[in-house]
Amino acid sequence: MRVLVGIYGVKIPKSPGTDYHEVLNRLSEERRNRTLRFSRKDDRIRSVIAEALIRTLFLREHKVDNESLRFTANRYGKPFLAAYPDYHYNLSHSGDYVLCAVDQQPIGIDIEEIKPIDLTIADRFFSGRENEEIKEIPEDRRIGYFYQLWTAKESYIKFRGKGLSMPLNSFSIRIDDNGIELSEKDGCPLKEPDCYFKAFHLSPQYKVTLCSENPNHPEEIQRIDGLELFKEFVEVSGGNYAAR
Repeated sequence: MRVLVGIYGVKIPKSPGTDYHEVLNRLSEERRNRTLRFSRKDDRIRSVIAEALIRTLFLREHKVDNESLRFTANRYGKPFLAAYPDYHYNLSHSGDYVLCAVDQQPIGIDIEEIKPIDLTIADRFFSGRENEEIKEIPEDRRIGYFYQLWTAKESYIKFRGKGLSMPLNSFSIRIDDNGIELSEKDGCPLKEPDCYFKAFHLSPQYKVTLCSENPNHPEEIQRIDGLELFKEFVEVSGGNYAAR
């Protein structure tokens, strides 16, 4: 199966546009119900973008019916396309953006909007070594470093597909000028890593990290306009029906 490997980012439009309801009707029943439960407009648009994005990326490359694309999840809640378990993707959203990473091998991605935060939260979720490193960072860079570390750890958990069953403090991440790598809890790099990390720049207000079994990462995030995504999805999904 051909996989259009890459990272795709959609900025949430201020207005959903004329195609929004047509797109909503072509998503899964579970997604439609979840979307309609949100009270905030931004949350509804974000929910629709998430599924429309992965469906569009898949339908670009594979001539199948949109209606045939059904989603399921592993025992820890990581979603995948039921009929295409070797098609690996992962979604993440924060603030104004929704991201989707696609690969031929297992993958995880996380985006976080940088906001003021009480850094003592790291005592609960990070390893001892990671906490020491945060305190060693100059004060004006600590918040940014915290979010870079957080997205790296989240991307690893999503790569593993084990969700909340894998505590954030059960492993360590090292970040330095040479990049990002998984470490033992004492901070020593693993001799034979089975995953590879890469940080991406989206905007100064966000941190993004990818974790993949594939060491050949995309060069950059491919940006897609939200309204253009809706328009393309209507075109590639075809027909006039709601997905089941």
